[in-house]
Amino acid sequence: MTGRGRGLCQVRSAQLSRNDSKGSFGSLDGVRTNFGPAKTADIVCVNLDLDEVTRAWYLHFKNYWNMLKKSPAVVNMLHQHFDECDNPFEQALRLCYNCLDFKDAKPKTLAHLIMEQFGDWKARTKRDVGYLLSIDIKISAFNVVRRQRSFILMKLVASIYEMVNDCDIFLECIYRMISEKQYKEASQCALLLGLQERFGIEEFLLPLLLQDKLLCVDEFLNESVKHRIDLVVFLDSLLGQAVAIRSILEALILRLQIPEVKWNKLHNKPWRKLIARFVKMYNISSEVTPNLNKKRNEGALQFLLHKRYIENGFGDESWKEMVREAVKDDESLQQELVGLVASYGDTAEALRWAHFYNIDRSYWPHMVRLYSDNPDEDRHQQQLQNANIIDESWDDGAKEPTKYHEFKLPLTSVHLVDNISSFECFIYSGLQDTSVVGLDCEWKPSFGVNSSELSLLQIATRHSVFLLDVIKIGNSFPHLWKKLNEVLFSNCDIMKLGFNFSADICMIKRALPHLGFIHELGFLDLLSLWKHLDKSNKITLPYAGIASGGLSLNVLVHLCCGKPLDKSDQFSNWENRPLRNSQLLYAALDAYCLIEVYDMLKLCCEEQRLSFNDICHQLMSARHPKRKTKKPSIKTERKREQKVELPQPPREQRDPVMADSVKFVCDTMLQGLGKLLRKCGIDTAIPSNTDDHTECVRLANDEHRYVLTRGTAFEKLLGSVPAGYCLRIISDDLNEQLKQVLDYYHIVVTKKDVFSRCQV
Repeated sequence: MTGRGRGLCQVRSAQLSRNDSKGSFGSLDGVRTNFGPAKTADIVCVNLDLDEVTRAWYLHFKNYWNMLKKSPAVVNMLHQHFDECDNPFEQALRLCYNCLDFKDAKPKTLAHLIMEQFGDWKARTKRDVGYLLSIDIKISAFNVVRRQRSFILMKLVASIYEMVNDCDIFLECIYRMISEKQYKEASQCALLLGLQERFGIEEFLLPLLLQDKLLCVDEFLNESVKHRIDLVVFLDSLLGQAVAIRSILEALILRLQIPEVKWNKLHNKPWRKLIARFVKMYNISSEVTPNLNKKRNEGALQFLLHKRYIENGFGDESWKEMVREAVKDDESLQQELVGLVASYGDTAEALRWAHFYNIDRSYWPHMVRLYSDNPDEDRHQQQLQNANIIDESWDDGAKEPTKYHEFKLPLTSVHLVDNISSFECFIYSGLQDTSVVGLDCEWKPSFGVNSSELSLLQIATRHSVFLLDVIKIGNSFPHLWKKLNEVLFSNCDIMKLGFNFSADICMIKRALPHLGFIHELGFLDLLSLWKHLDKSNKITLPYAGIASGGLSLNVLVHLCCGKPLDKSDQFSNWENRPLRNSQLLYAALDAYCLIEVYDMLKLCCEEQRLSFNDICHQLMSARHPKRKTKKPSIKTERKREQKVELPQPPREQRDPVMADSVKFVCDTMLQGLGKLLRKCGIDTAIPSNTDDHTECVRLANDEHRYVLTRGTAFEKLLGSVPAGYCLRIISDDLNEQLKQVLDYYHIVVTKKDVFSRCQV
């Protein structure tokens, strides 16, 4: 056959014109095919025109394809054609290019079939064709195929034409892509050809990042550890600059002439989230991101101060150890701590920290210096000043000391399990004649710097509480952990009580692999039970008139037992050893109160002649529904959904967050709630009445927002966003709705947040 070049550059026009009536396709845009000093990035040394004989065969073949698609007859016809070619590498490229669907050669197109079958023929043929695959043909194939839109075809051609063996010759082609602002294609080709080490982060990673094309960045970083570190180090370095991130990047954007930059992402908060995303995704050491760590610690310090002086939710020892954890050896944070504590009016505490960190007197606030110089004479005046500052808080008027729910068992019933002998004693005798236990976990708040690790596992029976020190025994005694799974976690005869404990179970499975439990048999979530009973309106809890609040264990204990839990030790360093007595008592009560609540709910149901056991069994069955071999009809499915309500997945991170660090999108049914959230300074998107649920999903995924919805829309939206990113609003009252959102996501709203955001 004529016109099947053997790899030599042939003289052709810049525009490869074709007759459309003969079924061919415009031109190869932007590719030079002439003699002269053509660069690798432009050159095509294969005549892509079909001669008359080949064109006649191609039209006949295409008719077969239109009738039979991918079939033995079509495949055999292609293979026979390749057998007869002088150079099948050129011919396969030529046929592929002349297909009408070449520009978007997806797997089911004719262009893809031709190249796929050529690869199959090449692998099976006994003919020696390797010598026909010249460098010119490889370059031509690359330059032709890169001009179409399907990267699947590019991967296929790169494999068949063995481009990796001569990868360096394609460097100029990739640089041409970069100059043409084809950053996505350049990164994909560099990865495909194993050339990632030949590029830095400026060529295409940073441009893709600035265009907010994170999936392309992830695809590249998944295969290049070096670029992960280089990129994160660069991103973190911008956080440490005195000027705004946007100002720094403007010079880079102008120098590289990057188009389509997402300017709204070039601010401190999204930048910190971006770095944190890479750190978490690739398990990068926190030592690589000193500036991110400092920013997080600054935020943690603000949160601790708010929790102590506004919420009054800290015990003294917990406050001290968590402040030390947040501040560490950072001198600037130590100085900031003294100033901030003094600004809350606690001058004595500010002075204590100044002495603790040995801070130079010149950095002390005036109030602290005055207090230090006049410990007796002006003490009364200082106290008055402090009282005036404290009185400016939102809570006006003195409150009586809160009385908290107490641990009813003797302290001798609390057992710390931290060695093999106590572990064996617990497993073989601690759970005898036990039908119900309370489960809870504790771990140190991480402030987002490092992932949280399980520290303590509490298991309460009616007569004892066992505190398993996971730090000491978690990685030891695998045979005992397996035995514990056998006698407790996989034992359906013992009911395991928890409160919204999906996160706890995930933590247990991750921290205790030797436990080996997969199927959650006999687990009852008291939060689900509470919501089920509350929805039915058939029972009234004993202290419903004096307790109120969101769906928290603290509120449920108050409703059932008359007093709330003392949470002053909840937010403490659970990794410190030895644990304080107050921590041990808090941990024991947190697990034991689950049994007390369970008993009270059971009593209330029995008084109303409700089948409490049936309700519990229904909820435990709904937690893990049986798989059906036959798909139920729509009518049956609707009936099942009406009977069993999908449970609310737990939030991924249970540590408190500030109001300006979360974003929501409200369903059209919750526009009033959306406006309330905006009044609290929370970024909230409210779709219009004409938008459907897909708009909520789009905003949630594109802008990393949590979805707030109601009713059956919850089931529709739940599977479209990550776990914990969709919250079902229960109450009709706006204030109760707001309370539920703040409690569920642990959002802290400060005075400065209120009305800080535009209400429109």
